[in-house]
Amino acid sequence: MFLEPLYYGGCLSLLIHYIISVRAHHPTVTILGGKSDYKAAYRRVHLHGDTAKKCSIMYKEFGLPSLRLTSGGSPCPNEFCTISELCTKLANDILHCPNWDPKILRSPHSHLLSKPKILDDSIPLGQAKELDVEIPPDNWGHIDDFIDDGISIVPDMGENRDRAAAAMLLAIHTICRLLDPNETILREDCLSLAKLAEEGTLAEELVVLGWQLNTRSLKIALPAKMSKLWLADLKSILKAKKVMYKNWKRSLDV
Repeated sequence: MFLEPLYYGGCLSLLIHYIISVRAHHPTVTILGGKSDYKAAYRRVHLHGDTAKKCSIMYKEFGLPSLRLTSGGSPCPNEFCTISELCTKLANDILHCPNWDPKILRSPHSHLLSKPKILDDSIPLGQAKELDVEIPPDNWGHIDDFIDDGISIVPDMGENRDRAAAAMLLAIHTICRLLDPNETILREDCLSLAKLAEEGTLAEELVVLGWQLNTRSLKIALPAKMSKLWLADLKSILKAKKVMYKNWKRSLDV
């Protein structure tokens, strides 16, 4: 069984480049961003028989194969990203469709989104510096993903804020199987409704892949909680002059 090529590390860089490009083309326009998460993403995808054998857990003389994607299985990100990136491409197509009206065609969960969170006007808009690469202007917005996180960035122009908030939700609703009230096995919605109210609402300040982005001031920083944990770990390492790999890895995963 062959896996689709999977390249990590480009999502955050692409989003930052797009934000800078928008500000360069529109120095006085507000830029908004939001996230959409899949609920229990890996549990929704079955493993191929040959792959399941390689993801088995050994207990005494028994081998326990996993029937669904596992969080530690090396082939599993490839398997799920085949779905999530297809969904992201569909969301971008929806976002860039001039005939799409989010008030008519939308996810049944769109009503859970709140009004965008705009920072105080007293905070000056950071101005973009020249990029080393040329980013074509795109006033519709851009959606990217990292495994099960879908991130939308959009200039606050025209009806963009309504479209950006709804495009990824509609794509997930379209790709995933609809739930039936008479399901034999109880299932939850594919969209993480618990995170939607908090992270799905568009804002000028949002956390993306562990980093806090401020699209108004054009700054990126570690969230306060993460910063305190990292500083505490660094002080502990400097004092002890050594660190166990498992402890160092755990601090990065917080």
